[in-house]
Amino acid sequence: MEFNLDPRLGIELPDLSTPFESLSPEEQEDVVYQWEGIRARIPERIMKFEQVIEDILEAIHHEEDWDTIASYFAEISDYASRIAELNTWRRVDQSLHGAPTQGNFNRGQTSNAPLDH
Repeated sequence: MEFNLDPRLGIELPDLSTPFESLSPEEQEDVVYQWEGIRARIPERIMKFEQVIEDILEAIHHEEDWDTIASYFAEISDYASRIAELNTWRRVDQSLHGAPTQGNFNRGQTSNAPLDH
């Protein structure tokens, strides 16, 4: 099983095309080891996105142009979506049970906001 970087979330996500149960015990152990390391970094990513939202909210307080404010709120929505998705991945157990299936999230339909604001 491979893990591929999700540039929007900034973490590696498993390629779920091969069911965990079909892997050898050694492969399962390797997947668990990799996933636990990735999962451990998720809270840090969430905090980073929360800080980005706080920075955007601060910018909104100083902005007078409505179009710019609306753009800021779209960015906030995108970062909130990333946080929600990361929280879902954080709850996925070691054997990747509960992992979102492809298409559960609206990938590709989000803003082009950079990963690090």
